[in-house]
Amino acid sequence: MWLFDQVPGLRSRAERGEILFGTIDSWLIYKLTGAHLTDPTNASRTLLFNINAGTWDKELLNILKIPAAVLPRVVPSSGVFGLARKELLGAEIPVAGCAGDQQAALFGHACFEPGAVKNTYGTGCFTLMNTGNTPVASSHGLLTTVAWDLGAGYTYALEGSVFIAGAVIQWLRDQMGMLADSAESEALARSVEDSGEVFLVPAFVGLGAPYWDADARGTVVGITRGTTRAHFVRAALESIAYQSKDLLDAMEKDFGADIPASRLMGALRRTTSSCSSRRTSWTAA
Repeated sequence: MWLFDQVPGLRSRAERGEILFGTIDSWLIYKLTGAHLTDPTNASRTLLFNINAGTWDKELLNILKIPAAVLPRVVPSSGVFGLARKELLGAEIPVAGCAGDQQAALFGHACFEPGAVKNTYGTGCFTLMNTGNTPVASSHGLLTTVAWDLGAGYTYALEGSVFIAGAVIQWLRDQMGMLADSAESEALARSVEDSGEVFLVPAFVGLGAPYWDADARGTVVGITRGTTRAHFVRAALESIAYQSKDLLDAMEKDFGADIPASRLMGALRRTTSSCSSRRTSWTAA
């Protein structure tokens, strides 16, 4: 919208099909094959795609004043998008798959059945649940998105995002000087039995799902004269688990069934877990 408002003649060129616009995957596919294509998982991130109808949404395009002619054609996530030009890779290699990063992680960890969940830990934390062929409208602060399209119709997912996960350990290391290296956090956390009733809410940039409170800020409570650096570090690590539990609880409510297991990946690894007691602890890997 900004480009159309600022660059004279750009809108008319777009309406004539002289320019193209898309997400990074569509740019890569175009550069490799010459075809302007994307898949539903990436299209669903643009605020322009109707995930129920599987088409670019005319109402949203009109509201945002985006000419449909600039957008890529949406095709299944799995299938031949085209052949990479021979001069690029030495052969005409098929480009045969495309998916957004979190949806690709859900698929890559074999979450093929409704109710299957994956949780990716990095700077933030991203949890997705396969909800099958019917989109589930969340009433507990989650997002409804497309998981993938293998050519036989859409599989949908519920998604929740935690803004600060591994970044809280970076904060302890870089801003607070409590760690010389992130790996130290595990030994420190294990050196105490618990957090000593210290609790940290790492809302450094607000809170994501399921709260969506952009004005929230970080809080530490429970500090006493006996609080040590180890308690503080353990509380930071446990804050990641608490935020993950909030997402999983919201998913169970929306999906209407217990989550039997969650497949985990990323920069953190589980040390102990008990789904029955709902207690989970985490350490930096």
